[in-house]
Amino acid sequence: MIKRFVRRVGASLFTAGLFGCFATAALATGGDRAQAAPAAAQDAAQDVLRLCALSNSLPYSAREGARGFDVAVAQALAKRLGKTLEIVWTDNGEGRLQEIDESDYPLRRLAKDECDLLLSMPGPARDTLKKAPSLALGQPYYGAAFELIGPAGTSGQLKALRTKPVAIQAQTVASFAIAILQGKQRTFFSAQEALDGVTSGEAEAALLWGPAAGWALKQTPSSTLSIADGYEPPAALAWNLHAATRGKDEALRVEVDLASGELARTGELASLAAAWGIPLHAPFATTYSLTEINKLR
Repeated sequence: MIKRFVRRVGASLFTAGLFGCFATAALATGGDRAQAAPAAAQDAAQDVLRLCALSNSLPYSAREGARGFDVAVAQALAKRLGKTLEIVWTDNGEGRLQEIDESDYPLRRLAKDECDLLLSMPGPARDTLKKAPSLALGQPYYGAAFELIGPAGTSGQLKALRTKPVAIQAQTVASFAIAILQGKQRTFFSAQEALDGVTSGEAEAALLWGPAAGWALKQTPSSTLSIADGYEPPAALAWNLHAATRGKDEALRVEVDLASGELARTGELASLAAAWGIPLHAPFATTYSLTEINKLR
């Protein structure tokens, strides 16, 4: 709400005081204008939703064409909130988010009030926001996980991978999981390369971060690979994803939580995820921890 201060001048003016009253009114008008300028700017800011996004991080976001899952979700949120979306891009070179790592996210820009919102931010906050204590996570609006991918007939049971060659991406949680399962790791440097390793027979299946693998499969519709039938990601390989805001912006966080929940309930979120190949899960009851990793034994 914008506070407006109005000066009222008495209606009965004597000739001797007329000039003084006009002078007072002129000063008051000038003061009102000075107050109105920042007030108008505040109004304009409230009508805009600023999303921080990485320039080269498909399927989440890409500056070229202003596209990606997070961009599409932000557009849907802005529409529901009656705001205009503005994207604040952060250059990340050739890097893409291939797993969960808070260092990949433009948290500093959000903390410095250069944007209002980050999407697809993994939780819990005690882990992913420990270096950004001024920020806060909203309620989870979807879940994502490492997915088991292979040709038709691939078992959906992780323990069926014991002693078998499994394609993984370097430096991901999947490496720990396969080691615990005593599988034979075949390491690749991208999701696409790992999937190609399965297609060529170098590995029997792949355990890959779902959004990255799903996007790779989306770009190769002729592939015979898919998520294994009956596969349910264990908690050790699952994360919940949230919107992140500054901690003080509680009202915005509540609005975004309500709007994203509505997107999930209406199926719009699932449609947006499918368009970008993302295997969408409802928020998980339990997610990654070292305790859960050890349960894979």
